[in-house]
Amino acid sequence: MKHAIWGGAALAFLIAGAAGAETRMFSYDPISPDAKRLTGAGVTILFNQGLLGSGRPIKVLATGVPAEARLKTGSQKDLGPGGLSAMTGVDADAMLFEVDSKAAQGKVYVRAFCPGSTRLWLSFSTIVIRRDLRIQAFGDDPKAEGPDGEKRARLCGTLDFSYRGEWRLPKNRIPDPMQDWTDNPQHPDTSN
Repeated sequence: MKHAIWGGAALAFLIAGAAGAETRMFSYDPISPDAKRLTGAGVTILFNQGLLGSGRPIKVLATGVPAEARLKTGSQKDLGPGGLSAMTGVDADAMLFEVDSKAAQGKVYVRAFCPGSTRLWLSFSTIVIRRDLRIQAFGDDPKAEGPDGEKRARLCGTLDFSYRGEWRLPKNRIPDPMQDWTDNPQHPDTSN
């Protein structure tokens, strides 16, 4: 009986967590050389924020031009044996996502971030209000093989960004960065 009660409580918590997810949008200015070279004016991240506070990215948008990369969950094993933890100079505990090369400007992102690659993975530091962001880009390397003949991904760039602000997400229109910024992280004004 106790197992059934705990199972029911866990299921209720998961359902409440999914229902409590909120879609938010943060913009970041580039501060590292790779970030400046690859993004120009920076990036805007559309993400779902769960109950525990950190966000799960959905899209990476170029802040200065209309280009977006849609994200899907990435698999560490696709990077090669050991995944992120087997690479040097990499944030091993970061969230990993793959750019969907078939959606939006996904192919453009793959070519820009990792020339010569056919797949692009992005790892993200924790996405939290008023905290800087690190994104690391990884590409498959058709020519590179490990000592056992296995394929290995390569680090293509480390992009560091400073937090710029949050966009309001108005209903049925694209946010206007000249008017739609909010200073209230808990309750953005979406009445426009």
